[in-house]
Amino acid sequence: MDILIIYQFCTLGGVERVILNRAKAFKKHAQDVHISVCYLEDYGALRSFREYIRLNSLDEQINAVLIDDKLFSNLEKYDFVFIIDTPQMFEHTQDAKNIFVECHTPYIQNRQYLKDLPSNVRGILVPSLAFKNILLREFSTLPPVFVLPNLVAEEFFSIPLEKNFIYPKRPLAYLARLDELKNYIEALDIFELFAQAENVMFAIAGNPINLSQRRFLTLLREKGILGKTFLRYGVGFNAVPDFIRLVKSHRGIFISPSLGESFGLSAAEFMSAGIPVMLSDIDAHRELVNMDGQFLYKSHDILSAKNKIVSMLENWDSVSSIITSYAQKFTANSFISSWQEFINHQDVASEINTH
Repeated sequence: MDILIIYQFCTLGGVERVILNRAKAFKKHAQDVHISVCYLEDYGALRSFREYIRLNSLDEQINAVLIDDKLFSNLEKYDFVFIIDTPQMFEHTQDAKNIFVECHTPYIQNRQYLKDLPSNVRGILVPSLAFKNILLREFSTLPPVFVLPNLVAEEFFSIPLEKNFIYPKRPLAYLARLDELKNYIEALDIFELFAQAENVMFAIAGNPINLSQRRFLTLLREKGILGKTFLRYGVGFNAVPDFIRLVKSHRGIFISPSLGESFGLSAAEFMSAGIPVMLSDIDAHRELVNMDGQFLYKSHDILSAKNKIVSMLENWDSVSSIITSYAQKFTANSFISSWQEFINHQDVASEINTH
């Protein structure tokens, strides 16, 4: 089976990680699936993307290139064409009969294209039931919507709890873009509440959006946390497990104050490693943690977040065990099961249309 995925920009983001994770799942489960990923532009991550493919021996499962004009003259060779939040491609694919849209964007303005989809779009794929429900509320007329859940790569589940201390303190971690929807300012506000805690430090990994690196350093300094912060502006696909390993070995906590998610992949990765999480109380996050309130806080109620984090630090082993059990739904097995359901549905639909 040959699949074409079209996406706008190659970045060090969640969509790219999801695509790579799918390739690993297809390999592990001996699925005869090959993914061709075509990007409109390289935003500095294509080299890292290809390096991950090489280092993980995924060349038979996936390849990645920039789009050229030849692509659209031969779309029928693919079993499925998945267009991920790239509506400018619709004019080039309007005659194809194998087109599906994948919607992953948590930014409301960026998914308004769903109001007016071409008639040849056979369905929409989304990464979570929570996000499916959001789309069904927002848009009254949509083609069939299928949940193809994101999965977490196997290496995250096998990160050990090592006593390999680099720092004498326990990290509160943030791994996401530094933008308004991810609500990074609230993460810093929560960190500031621990500025005087002798046993706590901060680990931040993310790329500034509409924010200079100098301005971000100034924010850390103003909040009195610069001197106890481990900071990385960009983490390649191969380096994310190492960042999570560092947090786990120091018995840390992951924090996401995000105002909107289609899934919450970073949180799922930390959970899969057995790291407790403190997440904003939004639909996608509730689904991740099975509605368990000890891992959720209402946005802007940072005192509640602080109290729950303190409790987690004190009871890290027990909450780690709970969060590990919740993360079992992110395995490759769960993804392959959902993938087979999607394929079976398309086979049945094709048979009905034939008759």
